[in-house]
Amino acid sequence: MPHRWAWPVAFVVATSVPALARGANGNMPRTPVLYPPHACLTMVDRTRDPVMRFAVHLPFEDTMITADELPDSRRVALVGLCRDLGRLEPLPNWIATDDAQRALDAGIIDAMPPPADVLLEAPGWAVGHDGGDSCVQAILAERLPIACAATMDGVAWDTTAVPAGNYVIRSQTFAPPSNLWTARSGVVQIHDGTPMPVATLSSPTYDAKAFLDDGYQVRGCMAGPAGTVVTLQWASTASEDLEDDAAWTTFDALDVQAGIIDVHLDLPEQTLYLGLLLRAVATGPDGARWIGQAPSYLIVYPGTGVVDPTEDRAPDHCEAGGDDTGWLAGEIGADGTAGGDDVAQGCACAADGGGPRPGWAGTAWALALLRIRRPRASCPRPSPGWPRSTDSCNSVPAVGRKGATA
Repeated sequence: MPHRWAWPVAFVVATSVPALARGANGNMPRTPVLYPPHACLTMVDRTRDPVMRFAVHLPFEDTMITADELPDSRRVALVGLCRDLGRLEPLPNWIATDDAQRALDAGIIDAMPPPADVLLEAPGWAVGHDGGDSCVQAILAERLPIACAATMDGVAWDTTAVPAGNYVIRSQTFAPPSNLWTARSGVVQIHDGTPMPVATLSSPTYDAKAFLDDGYQVRGCMAGPAGTVVTLQWASTASEDLEDDAAWTTFDALDVQAGIIDVHLDLPEQTLYLGLLLRAVATGPDGARWIGQAPSYLIVYPGTGVVDPTEDRAPDHCEAGGDDTGWLAGEIGADGTAGGDDVAQGCACAADGGGPRPGWAGTAWALALLRIRRPRASCPRPSPGWPRSTDSCNSVPAVGRKGATA
């Protein structure tokens, strides 16, 4: 089983890679975005405040690009997605066709990617909560430099123009030919005074061990109108079609009014030596449905054993407390306010208000040792369309500006 802290680096390799990487950064690990402890479920009631604020941390700064990279390389885009991803579902390598075209023109790739490898063109990421082409929402109007000055004040997402519904937040480190996606765990619900069905799981966080005789404690958060039912389900990682509900086995059903998911999963004999995916399906009285995917999967071993301590959370994970790894903690925001993180002032790289996840110190050193630093050749050029970069070398993008959503 891979080491639990290795996945952010390994994901770079696993990301869909274009035909050829000519840039000097081709085999370098990409710098990820880190998220300090935050609520597993944030309710944004736009009748009170349409702006959600949350913190973004960096393992280190990464601003010195090589001469053969795109001038706006090594920057971060943040997006809200209208559905949750399963642990085995990768995101496309590119956000917009224009980014791939510029990489092709610069000789960084040899051919344009297929539409399925471009987020804004992929059919699975087209239809949003309003039925239009709105599943992918830009959180900021510009990509952020990987610099403390750009992240120290946190991020403010103005949801005024965003279709109401549930969203997950993802960040992409743009560094063609291979771009890195990083997940912010939990779900954000945007509504106009009337909550909708929602559920999110906080365990397993990493590829965790579970023992057949011990079972496994499944935890998460849920909300919605009266009459909403949340069903907890598992499926094998070897299932042929995880989009088919028939691949999933229900092991519990909960009344959403409880707010907290804290259920013991008795592992059946047929799960031995399998990888198990978990999900929570919230169904409202009107039939509206949301599927919240667990951040990772379980591997089931025989007998009894000791679980990873990071998986053994207290049942107050939706209120105050929870884990301190930067995945899920803080308050649920059930009062309907915009919620989000308590964004600490100061350099985010210094982990003010909550540091990177345990194990990131070693990863950061490994990434730093592999980096090549040369002065930037030129300022990023202004560009329309999808958020790309700031308009000068010395400017720092403002976070949470009005009209920041796409």
